[in-house]
Amino acid sequence: MNDDEKIGILLSNMTNELVSSRVRVRAIVELLEEKGLITREEYENRFKKVFERDAISYRNDLLTEVKIDE
Repeated sequence: MNDDEKIGILLSNMTNELVSSRVRVRAIVELLEEKGLITREEYENRFKKVFERDAISYRNDLLTEVKIDE
């Protein structure tokens, strides 16, 4: 398998994981909203708060993992 094929597989796997994660989160949010446990506004506010708190750390962890696996 050449490098271009490896990169293609990696990008495909990453895309599938991204889509799966987004669908899971959306399903959970919809369930919580339907049950009256949260509102869309509460979710959006919490998302912003957690994103600001954790996004850089998660990104750095993923980049470190990619470098280790090379």
